[in-house]
Amino acid sequence: MIVDTNIALHLLDDRHPDSEQVTLAFALLSGTRDPVVNEIIFAETSLSFVSPEAVHAQFRALGIVIDRLTLPECHHAGAAFRKYRRRGGPRQTILPDFLIGAQAAVGGWPILTRDPKRFSSYFPEVEIIDPMKVEARPSPPTASKAKPANGRS
Repeated sequence: MIVDTNIALHLLDDRHPDSEQVTLAFALLSGTRDPVVNEIIFAETSLSFVSPEAVHAQFRALGIVIDRLTLPECHHAGAAFRKYRRRGGPRQTILPDFLIGAQAAVGGWPILTRDPKRFSSYFPEVEIIDPMKVEARPSPPTASKAKPANGRS
């Protein structure tokens, strides 16, 4: 499960208004899905940290793995961006959400995000999870972590 930047920021700084619900949803979902971020999300969440090691330590403490983008994922992002431009999108350079969405699409991973509309337009095959819609439920006693479709964790 890819943890979008807006979720990572809530997890790393509990002063956000909805951090309690986001943290609850993350805890419930990460019990059955391996949480990952890529280098784009890493960069976007690094702004308030003094070093990359400090950011990485925070992600490790949350059980979040850094999974680097592959060339097929980057190519898929480019194709989605081309579609965006053909639909009249004004940006001239690729947006981070295209790289995040493409990684989820190629890897068969869901995205945990507070901004589901951005991804669903260009990556309809990706399961989008809004933490504000996740309800507390007891976890099964023998739950095991599911591996991503591409075998990476």
